[in-house]
Amino acid sequence: MNNKTKVAAYCRVSTNMEDQLNSLSAQIKYFTEYISQHEEWELIEVYYDEGITGTSVKKREGFNRMIADSEDGRIDLILTKEVSRFARNTVDTLNYTRRLSALNIGVIFMNDGIDTREKDGELRLTIMSSIAQEESRKISERVKWGMRRKMENGYVYGYSHLLGYRVTDGKIEVIPEEAELVRHIFHKYVCEGKGSSIIANELNAEGYTSIKGAIFRQDSVVRILKNEKYCGDLVQWKKVCTDYLTKKKVQNKGDNPDIPLVTIQDHHEPIISRETFEAAQELLDKRGKNAREGRKYSQHYWHSSRVYCGKCGSAFGITGKKAIKNRCLRCINRSKYGTVQKMNVNGVMVGCDSKFITEKIINTCMKFVLEQIQRDRDSIAEQLLAEIQFIQQTAIVTDTKPLQQRIDSIADKKKRAVDLMLEGIISKDDLKAQVNQYDSEIAELSEQIANNSDISRYHQKQLEAIRKYIEQINQTENMDTNSLEVYNTLLKKIVVYDDSTIDYYLTCIPFGFHLTYRNERIPHTHNVWGVTVEKCEIIPE
Repeated sequence: MNNKTKVAAYCRVSTNMEDQLNSLSAQIKYFTEYISQHEEWELIEVYYDEGITGTSVKKREGFNRMIADSEDGRIDLILTKEVSRFARNTVDTLNYTRRLSALNIGVIFMNDGIDTREKDGELRLTIMSSIAQEESRKISERVKWGMRRKMENGYVYGYSHLLGYRVTDGKIEVIPEEAELVRHIFHKYVCEGKGSSIIANELNAEGYTSIKGAIFRQDSVVRILKNEKYCGDLVQWKKVCTDYLTKKKVQNKGDNPDIPLVTIQDHHEPIISRETFEAAQELLDKRGKNAREGRKYSQHYWHSSRVYCGKCGSAFGITGKKAIKNRCLRCINRSKYGTVQKMNVNGVMVGCDSKFITEKIINTCMKFVLEQIQRDRDSIAEQLLAEIQFIQQTAIVTDTKPLQQRIDSIADKKKRAVDLMLEGIISKDDLKAQVNQYDSEIAELSEQIANNSDISRYHQKQLEAIRKYIEQINQTENMDTNSLEVYNTLLKKIVVYDDSTIDYYLTCIPFGFHLTYRNERIPHTHNVWGVTVEKCEIIPE
């Protein structure tokens, strides 16, 4: 029978630089030899992570695997070099050592002389992990300071390649063939007056692809139009890490004096003139304002960029002759790549065998949907009002002030308990037990407050959305169901399927319509086709 202690070790380096990787190799060798020298120990594994920060355990695969193996009973004891190698986050350090202690698994921090199996192990560990966390904060501040100085000197971070440019060793260089496409996009928008959706569709129809080999979309065109680099300027630190522990990044609006945007004008060779770029920004602001005020930017087709393929999800675009009365729309993925689905050189699936649809079908079905809404307007509004009443009746609102007062009271008790321990009135073990109980109560009360806030916000959003729908429904009474302008205003999305069915989603209704139609030639006519809607079903959005 094997009575040896099952021992594992954990080591980590925070960058993947060559000297750090050599250090990792040396640590693994040291632990392997050290554990093997103890006859009463059995080496299970030396777990490690490379190029990973210690401030959070979320992305540390080696660490997480070690914890899982511990919980499976494979490990009795863990060795690690020091607290800062285990974690630089005090909360994580204590949480994981407590989890391990509950399993009768000890952790020895060799350089720090801490063994969590000893009575004062947790107190010493708390002190050392707090020091490690503070050191991590200082390192984060030093790194930020160094990056900012380099940015101010013109060094470019974060871009290896964007359309029209490549970044090499912190310097931006123009790629001539891609620069022409950037100029082409700005010309369409500023000089030809086309919207971003139409430009995306035209670029796809012309055979262009993004730098990732995918089709162009409206948002990708807008990002190009907004990018100040194309007129030679450089703005950096657009996203900042506000918490060195969680590493969570947020958009930098430039209103924090401690983390201002780093802006350099005329930093590199421009692709388009400053005048063209500024004209594009004015148009973007104008059209954005129109959209916020509920006024749609006039597009060439009322359904532009809102008709999608039911098979592959790509947009439909006008195909063939565009001046004829009965235009056709086809999946852009099919038009560009054919009917056989395949993977391109960039690993993106392309190709689609969906059929085309005529604009007459789309118009007829849209007219049918609007007439249906007009006819059932009162019934729809009544159902929405019933939903408001249901939300109001079932909403449970809790007064969170007493909960917060309870949290404050428990926090005061924690402080007094620490004072009692320092005065020698209670022991460290008594303090630990009391603090654990207080922390558990605070966590439970905090969760109640958070859950109540989330429910209240969710219900409020539901009520506001339903009231808006009712307003819009009431406005449809006198609408012109033959107006393409009305179609453009109310349409959110159309999905086309091959089995003579089509889905409509509108801005004024919180559900969709699934229509089955018949398209057949009218007898005794010369190639005149008629469209009839045979069935209409309500579908969830």
